[in-house]
Amino acid sequence: MNMNIPSKKGIVVICLLAALQSLARIVIPLVIITDDGSALETPVSDEVMLFISLMFYALGVLGLLTAFGMWTGKRWGFIGTLVLSAVTIVFDIWAVLAVQSSAAMGLVLPIVFIIYLAMMRQDIPKK
Repeated sequence: MNMNIPSKKGIVVICLLAALQSLARIVIPLVIITDDGSALETPVSDEVMLFISLMFYALGVLGLLTAFGMWTGKRWGFIGTLVLSAVTIVFDIWAVLAVQSSAAMGLVLPIVFIIYLAMMRQDIPKK
């Protein structure tokens, strides 16, 4: 397993930002749940809170996994990051419209990831 630092500085930055965002996505629902949801602008049902929490956990865990894949130079890490970023954008747009406007902050990094990876697509590993 290749644990060396990636040769492109941009990939290092993307991996670190993806890992930080993923950790935040794991911690945020814990804060919201312990706060009885009062941190939300719009009160939501228990079912919606469960959906939000599960999405945050899934995006967080999968984000850590794909960041690791990118860090180690695996094609699935790059492709996974692109797909996960697109899913994150859709989820955050829903959250902005249905729950709270501050969810828009979650759009920034996935958009940056997609733009950067699209610009360097020729450098994505072929295997």
